[in-house]
Amino acid sequence: MVEVTIDPTTRIEGHHGTTLEVEDGQVVEANSQMKMFRGAEIITIGRTPRDAAQITGMVCGVCFLCHRLCSSKAAEDAAMNAGAFDGPPRNAVLLRDAAEGIFYLWNHAIHLFALVGPDYSDAVADTGFDRLDPLEGEGYQGALENQRQLMKALTEFGGRAPHPVGYIPGGLATNPDASTIEQVKSRVREVSEWLGPTEAVPEVLENVQNGEFDPDLGEGLHDVVSILVGAAELGAADIGAGPNRYYSNGIFEDPETEELFLPRGVYRDGQTELLSKAEIVDGITEDTEYSWYTDESGGPPTEAQPPEPDLDKDEAYSWGKAPRFDGQSMEVGPLARLVIADLDPFNLRDTLGGGATESNTLNRLIARAQETLVVRDQVLEWLDAIDPADPFMADFPDEFTGEGVGLFEPSRGALSHYVDVEAGTIERYQIITPTLWNIGPRDGDGQPSILEEAVVGDPVEDIEHPLGVMRTIRSFDPCLACAVHVRSPDSDYETVIEPAQPGLDGCVGSCPTGAPPVSDHE
Repeated sequence: MVEVTIDPTTRIEGHHGTTLEVEDGQVVEANSQMKMFRGAEIITIGRTPRDAAQITGMVCGVCFLCHRLCSSKAAEDAAMNAGAFDGPPRNAVLLRDAAEGIFYLWNHAIHLFALVGPDYSDAVADTGFDRLDPLEGEGYQGALENQRQLMKALTEFGGRAPHPVGYIPGGLATNPDASTIEQVKSRVREVSEWLGPTEAVPEVLENVQNGEFDPDLGEGLHDVVSILVGAAELGAADIGAGPNRYYSNGIFEDPETEELFLPRGVYRDGQTELLSKAEIVDGITEDTEYSWYTDESGGPPTEAQPPEPDLDKDEAYSWGKAPRFDGQSMEVGPLARLVIADLDPFNLRDTLGGGATESNTLNRLIARAQETLVVRDQVLEWLDAIDPADPFMADFPDEFTGEGVGLFEPSRGALSHYVDVEAGTIERYQIITPTLWNIGPRDGDGQPSILEEAVVGDPVEDIEHPLGVMRTIRSFDPCLACAVHVRSPDSDYETVIEPAQPGLDGCVGSCPTGAPPVSDHE
């Protein structure tokens, strides 16, 4: 038995480590370690629900829309349960859908091209796909430029990126006119042309397998399919096997019917169960047996207290908690959403990945590519449905007492915020993030997380370079920034920052010839 430690895990969002037990060239056990304290919930206590949206919106600079929106949805739910709010207006629902759809395109491109794409590039894996080579490849560079266009589109609605300020309880703090919406649509169309038509996937797949490239069918589509073909040729379908259990909160709400474009539910034992919001909330618990938190920090998130550290737990190995649904670990993310929605466009997972519902490294990549196209094909429709003459914001009460839950689906998977409000002030707050579901620690029953189970059986031919394990970890698109934050030492410390200031001649910093700063000259 050989112990292998991967720390940090590279090309993921945030600091993470994994300890592997390797025997006869295979992983037989794994511990997934989140290395920073989680405490954003604590900061919200004693503040208003509007403050919580602003604070939690800063949790992560990668998925920088999801927490602000999920917090707003939790506050809205609490106010509606209190009978003090009727819900956001139609325009707000549509614009939230459209903005998150655009963000899906941006975030999936980041994952496919920058975080996992290099694993299947010519520079790293000798696949012949040099367009995927990091920094230098034409496909890599093209993806960066189109991500930039999507970010420009998002700033039209939120004012800045990251951490836009558009989402607030009650709707949106923005009122885009027809011209602004048309500018956003123009940028989305530009990116869509780079990506290529969805119906071209079979022809592009044949092109890539034959070493051909037809830009008229979409440069981006050829590159995305190249990632999938490269992964398939390197055996990604044979590694990273999960338990085939999936959970999704659902996303993209029809403002008229309240139906979700990608539905809410779970998949287990070979069956899809479409569930109500109440059924989802009732089924979730968090376990802290192997986390550096007190027992009171776990349990049902509708009751548990904000995270309280317990550094003396001998068997703890992670700052992440262990979320479970009906006591079971659940995979979340694009694969979960498409399995529950019964979507496998062009049967790619069925034919390349060993089955449409199979959890493995390749199918996670295929599902992300499929979802990119599925969502791309809807975004313009959501934008078209917005009527700039109608309101984007409804009056939201300053003072109410109620409990609420916000359920959402960022690109990485199921996210939920839980809030208790008393007379307009937050008394309790909890967050469960997608990365906790996928790469948290074991629970009190010894049940591993999805990642800890998925890497078992992965081959480790070279303990100095466990490439298969790294590819499996990255296939989940982990984001530690959402899952854990930072813990300050008990001791006090002070940092003095000397701000730069212009001198008489416009210099920054110290002025030449000892001239006094401008502020001394009236």
